[in-house]
Amino acid sequence: MLENVEVKRLNNLDVLKAICAFLVICIHISYKGKIENIITPLCRIAVPIFFMITGYFYHKTSKKPLKQIKKIFLLIVLSNLLYIIINTIINGNMTVPNKEEIKNSFLYNSSPFSFQLWYLNALLYVLIIAYLSDKLKIRKYLYYFIPFLLLTNIVYGEYSIVVLNKDFDPIYMRNFLFMGLPFFLLGDLVYKNEDKLKEKLSTGKLSIMILIFAATTIVEEYMLDEIKKNAIGDLYISTIFLAVAIFIYAIKIRQVDIKNKLAIIGRKYSTYIFVIHVMFITLFNKYIVSNNILNNVIQIIIFFASLLVAMSYVKIKSLIMIGWKKYNSVSDAVKLITTREQSE
Repeated sequence: MLENVEVKRLNNLDVLKAICAFLVICIHISYKGKIENIITPLCRIAVPIFFMITGYFYHKTSKKPLKQIKKIFLLIVLSNLLYIIINTIINGNMTVPNKEEIKNSFLYNSSPFSFQLWYLNALLYVLIIAYLSDKLKIRKYLYYFIPFLLLTNIVYGEYSIVVLNKDFDPIYMRNFLFMGLPFFLLGDLVYKNEDKLKEKLSTGKLSIMILIFAATTIVEEYMLDEIKKNAIGDLYISTIFLAVAIFIYAIKIRQVDIKNKLAIIGRKYSTYIFVIHVMFITLFNKYIVSNNILNNVIQIIIFFASLLVAMSYVKIKSLIMIGWKKYNSVSDAVKLITTREQSE
């Protein structure tokens, strides 16, 4: 989700990031009525695809893994500070996490300040695991855990009532281990086997697979809802195959131009949209009276509001970096002149 794609053949993944950022918003503030049972399950592909994109590009970022880890850690700190401030302003008092919330944050990646920030915490853990596994030269063994981790997510997540007759807190599956790591590794596997996959899977086959898995995702949701055993989870069985099929399809088809608007949004702003959008959802839920018309367009409004803030942040950050570089250049020049004068 944080990679800057500069090669033309990768621009479709930037478009995919922009689309997935919007899909996440559609999950967090869902459409009303029966259409929710169609749209929300399909949107579940978003976070798996984000992790897959990170895994796909890890061959590049692994050259400077500590730099990427540091970047994610800084983003986590800034994001949590943002929501501490927002929650304080909205609620009138500062949120102080209790011991249980702190424990859950370290063990299960949940954030006590804003629920969507679990993704950043999970991503940090995944990158650390990838770094350590490379150091120990054991990453090839991690691939064998993918089916087990995904199966565990399904059994203790969306299908927990069916299989275990019990619903579990989603934080137990919505974390680095049962969501982040398996999809990161799938993205890495797609990169390593890209040529074979492109040769075996035509765009026609992939299109059919996407349609089939989209349909079976909706069927899974319908069946679980009908038997009243729809647990709180993030993955249907079909979600896994749908996410992988869409991911490979985006790599295989003709790439969009680097100046494509969606590609730019995905490349520069998707991460920040992911972080910021919950702020607008919170404001909407607290201060705006919903109605049928607004309920079905608010997702678009929040997307563009988040995009505007993300663009402003990136611009301000860029200006600060330019100013800092100029300051350092002037400072170095002054030191050089001072040193020469002293030596004379």
